[in-house]
Amino acid sequence: MGKDLTSSAIERQNILNNNYALEEIQKAAEIKGVIFQDQIYLTKDQIARFFEVDVRTIERYISDYSEELRHNGYEIIKGEKLKQFKINIAAQGVSDINVGDKTNSVSIFNFAK
Repeated sequence: MGKDLTSSAIERQNILNNNYALEEIQKAAEIKGVIFQDQIYLTKDQIARFFEVDVRTIERYISDYSEELRHNGYEIIKGEKLKQFKINIAAQGVSDINVGDKTNSVSIFNFAK
């Protein structure tokens, strides 16, 4: 019987602990984000577009699974960290990620932790 990633936090964690699997998933899915602090980060909007769902769906998942997501690299950045993130966005020419100049905080997810 196959592993059910939708209902097993342990099985999801096993994938997330496998760097080779993450690299292969990233290549196959052509995941593009912002390189920040030597990791690939995606915003809520990028995640929603990737999964072809509304941002509100991502927000519901954050609400329902915040502990697991935080354990695996989800965070809300503000202040100096946000400023540096915006600098990286500009330096890498990343467009259409919906992070404006006046944004006070941004939810980001790293692809591999």
